Amino acid sequence: MKYDTHKKSILKSLVWRIIGIFWLGLITWFFTRNLTQTSLTTIIHHSTFLIIFYLHERAWLKIKIDFKGWYKAVTYEIILGNIILGLITYFVTGDVKKMTAITLTYILTKLIMYVIYDKIWQQKTVVYAYVVADILHTGHLQFLEKAKAQGDKLIVGVLTDMATKEKKSMPIIHYPARTKMIAALKCVDKVIAQYKYSPLGNIQTLKPDILIESTSHTEQPANDYVENYGGKVIILPYSQGQSSTKIKEKIKRRG
Repeated sequence: MKYDTHKKSILKSLVWRIIGIFWLGLITWFFTRNLTQTSLTTIIHHSTFLIIFYLHERAWLKIKIDFKGWYKAVTYEIILGNIILGLITYFVTGDVKKMTAITLTYILTKLIMYVIYDKIWQQKTVVYAYVVADILHTGHLQFLEKAKAQGDKLIVGVLTDMATKEKKSMPIIHYPARTKMIAALKCVDKVIAQYKYSPLGNIQTLKPDILIESTSHTEQPANDYVENYGGKVIILPYSQGQSSTKIKEKIKRRG
């Protein structure tokens, strides 16, 4: 799920600190060859930035702009990093040249590392849609393509034969074959079984960012569940005139 919780920000900050501790220690030792100065610089800097990183992450959650990763890197590594690390290294070493060398080397290398690190932590938006797809038609394809366009990863629940029978007749094409057909669609990233007509069970397990409903069943218990944990429900129509039921009726009339 794509949720930037306080717990995630804390974990992200701790992992980044561990990386930074080793990296700053190596750089400081390279320029000072002094174990005491290396230890003091590393400990003071990372103790301070453990809190600053967390606050920086929470502040940027409220800002929506393009190329956000680079802007975050600039405010964190160049602006905050330069000022604070420069003061710390000068306080510890008392040497302007060492302060400059350590600060510039660390900031420039961490700038690139930060962008990569931030991108690694960005999670995909998960979309969940569900279908019977007894007789697969273009309406299903367009519905699922629109569903995939709402996020990054589309998980499709295919109703089992028994789940379908809760509100409809037994499918002509049984569950295993229907699953293979849906899985073959390019817009679908993953297919799972849906054992009830309502998607609530799968929603409780997956907790997707977005639940896709069709206009044929918009009032499901799952809708409230999704909205209660901060997710989104999007209602998409099947293409007008497209229906597996109508196709079956045409087949019967022609037969």
